[in-house]
Amino acid sequence: MKILIVGAGEVGFNIAARLVEEGHDVVIVERDETMLARATEHLDVQGLRGHGARPKVLEEAGIATADMLVAVTDLDEVNMVACLSAAILGNKKIIKIARVRDPGYTDSRIFNDPRVGIDLAINPERETADKILTLLDYPDATEVVDFAGGRVQLVGLRVRRNSPLAGLRFLDMPERFARRVLIAAVHRGHEVIIPRGDDQILPDDELYLVVPRGQAIDLLGALGAPVEPTTRVMIAGGSRLARFVAADLVARGLSPKIIEPDARRARWMSEKLEGALVLHGNPTDAVVLREENVGEMQVFIAASQVEETNVMAALLAQRLGARRVIATVNRMDYQPLARAIGVDVCISPRMAAVSSILHFIRRGRVVASRTLGEEQSAEAFEFEADPASEVVDVPMRDLRLPRGSLIACILREDEVIVPAGDSVIHAGDHVVVVATKQAIGKVEAFLARRVRRVPRG
Repeated sequence: MKILIVGAGEVGFNIAARLVEEGHDVVIVERDETMLARATEHLDVQGLRGHGARPKVLEEAGIATADMLVAVTDLDEVNMVACLSAAILGNKKIIKIARVRDPGYTDSRIFNDPRVGIDLAINPERETADKILTLLDYPDATEVVDFAGGRVQLVGLRVRRNSPLAGLRFLDMPERFARRVLIAAVHRGHEVIIPRGDDQILPDDELYLVVPRGQAIDLLGALGAPVEPTTRVMIAGGSRLARFVAADLVARGLSPKIIEPDARRARWMSEKLEGALVLHGNPTDAVVLREENVGEMQVFIAASQVEETNVMAALLAQRLGARRVIATVNRMDYQPLARAIGVDVCISPRMAAVSSILHFIRRGRVVASRTLGEEQSAEAFEFEADPASEVVDVPMRDLRLPRGSLIACILREDEVIVPAGDSVIHAGDHVVVVATKQAIGKVEAFLARRVRRVPRG
């Protein structure tokens, strides 16, 4: 596909990097010369300096022959106008995606009208808030990804030093645990590993477990993770993301504490968030946190607009006794550092937008996809088995999947099958595959291979 990306910031850069790896033809339009140079020097893309909402710029970038426009600048208005221009100047089938952060723009009466010309509007803060709220439902989970409409989940779990998992080889797990546990991937350091039987689980590994719907809490409990429902939450910062999280917690009947250093914003939030306790104070001040009993909190969420403040506030809250700390961090190089020094979960709103856009871009028999790992170094995707595919009607033990990939589960009508060696994929089954970034292209090619079946008789 030929894809035009308007905006070469963190979101645009990372989307372009993934699309180039998958063989797409990418053109980036960016006004800032330094950001455009970074993209063209590090990625195999074409670059055009200019205002991405202007018709002449889009025409020069090749909008007439483009299959997709992804507008992800920091200005909602530019992104929306770019999509409107593409709808008029591009071909009739062009897909248009816009990053729209202001909820005031996402009125369903506007975005559901086909005349608007936007196929997908992504709000990174809303996406991230939903992700945080999902994590609160699963104590100790670092990631929860739904597939097959929620019938199966991929649940991330950090291995603590005192965990019963630490030191085990994967092939020894059936002897240790009464129930079958399928670990589809291991996030270790900067890479995601597809495990083999003689691999060992190490402290600080992040495991991705395949769990049928409704079984996640029981499985986490069986693996030594706490399963107490989350009721005591403190939020640092008054960002739009923090307000999304707080409002949803209030809707659940909880009363989160919010610490906001700006007095005017704190007053405004206290008026808007009835049911939440909004306090004026510095979330990196130990005295303030102690006075507000941060040590009694089950979860501390650092969601201010300043990344460094989020990391420091999360670490301080953890030291003062908060059981679990979550920090929002956009810079890719900060995330592994924050994890290494003790932050339980790091979430990037920008990377949440990247993941959602890549999910939407997937088409054909790929039903859903989600990137895994802080550096988007693996992907889990759900596909529908084509009757003519080579993977159909072949026992798992005989499938020669590309190295770095794993079939995590098979979904057949209402049944969730954790595959064994004699398991077989039938035509029409939905199959969840996990693959490292290096293997994704090979897996897609493998799944696309067709076998010519000779009719009987």
